[in-house]
Amino acid sequence: MLGIVCKTYEGVKALETYDKEGHINSDSGIRVFGTTIGRTLDGRFLVICLENLRPYCGEFVDDDPQRRLDLLQPKLPNGECPPGFIGFAVNMIHVDYMNLLYVSDVYGLKKTLFYSLFSRLQVYKSREEMLLALPLISDGAISLDGGIIKPNGFFSLGNR
Repeated sequence: MLGIVCKTYEGVKALETYDKEGHINSDSGIRVFGTTIGRTLDGRFLVICLENLRPYCGEFVDDDPQRRLDLLQPKLPNGECPPGFIGFAVNMIHVDYMNLLYVSDVYGLKKTLFYSLFSRLQVYKSREEMLLALPLISDGAISLDGGIIKPNGFFSLGNR
């Protein structure tokens, strides 16, 4: 799967051009790059435009050099985090210092790109612990041993 991230919509438009009949012009844009690496770029690919993303509107964790998002952690009725909860996927991504404020001084890659991709995806040590926390999972969860719960109530079972 090919995925491309562009800072602006102008960058998105430059990736693909069309002829007068509306067919993709294979002699321009990203298709030209494909020929330089010896691959054809047929089919669809995902393009994410940073300037069009709706950023996370909360705060960052105070004094955190990685600018982790200050997301409300899941809590059991006794006030503790569920067993096996490691954290949120968006906050587990280490971003090079030069790219922390890549989009603007206000929104970095975590508040835009990675939050759009992962939202409040929870990470657990095991499938068993993740399933025990099911009532606390609203935006999906994954476990280190391969379990996946999607936010719409779909489960991915089996081995991969």
